[in-house]
Amino acid sequence: MSAADTTVGIISAKGRVICSGPYDDFIQTDASINPGNSGGPLINMKGKVVGINTAIIAGGQGIGFAIPVNMAKGIIEQLQSKGEVTRGWLGIGIQDLTKELKDYYGVKGEAGVLVTKVFPGDPAEKAGMRDKDIILEVNGKKVDSSRELSRTIAEAPVGQKTKLMVLRGGTEKEFTIELGKRPETMVAAQSPEIQKKNPLGIAVSNLTPEIIQQFRLQAEKGVMVVGVEPDSKGEEAGVMPGDLIKEINHRDVEDVDQYLKEIGKFKKGETISLYILRSNRGFMAITLTK
Repeated sequence: MSAADTTVGIISAKGRVICSGPYDDFIQTDASINPGNSGGPLINMKGKVVGINTAIIAGGQGIGFAIPVNMAKGIIEQLQSKGEVTRGWLGIGIQDLTKELKDYYGVKGEAGVLVTKVFPGDPAEKAGMRDKDIILEVNGKKVDSSRELSRTIAEAPVGQKTKLMVLRGGTEKEFTIELGKRPETMVAAQSPEIQKKNPLGIAVSNLTPEIIQQFRLQAEKGVMVVGVEPDSKGEEAGVMPGDLIKEINHRDVEDVDQYLKEIGKFKKGETISLYILRSNRGFMAITLTK
């Protein structure tokens, strides 16, 4: 990296959330991130790398964001040893506790995350957790937000036994849970069911409490795109995992069965218009040919 690619600034905040995904934990700096140093190292006064320069926010007056180097190290180690990045999974839907909810459940102090849904067959359900449990601690460390809890669990190794301190009915209970593997965006090429059910190469899912929480959806209807087959018509048209399909040719879509039924009405060569909601982009219309 040449001197021309180097800029100087200060770190003004850590743990910043910029709504780029569920694991946001950025270092904020006013060192300019320009073409040439984006993706490069953020170095402290001792010459040690502390982050990877990643993003800027338009109108942010020169504010940039970097991924903490310790987070990057964990990802690199997984890629080297396993060839993929895996994240820990409890199998629950969660949300932050408002003051009113804390009063209602008798939660004292700042810690606490509400369990809104325990998914059948997943690690939390197997360990005995229930809806409306309040998670106070993970491995002895207090958690005070759903984002902090998600990040803590996601960074833990799959298979690790994790202790949760939970408040249930005014009584604290401890659970030891063996973390599962978080179901990330599906790779269509590894799942023949996707191609059989989705001739456009688009795999969709009904909205679950976890999806609503992750993508910050509010009273939305539709189906979530969870995978797109490489070189499929869906990919060629620009459909992306994380898109929320709300309409097909101006017909509302509320669940997977209805989505498949509507797609099935079209013959080969006919045009299909999808009305979608994309995170950080808003509503979009995508046209493709069956």
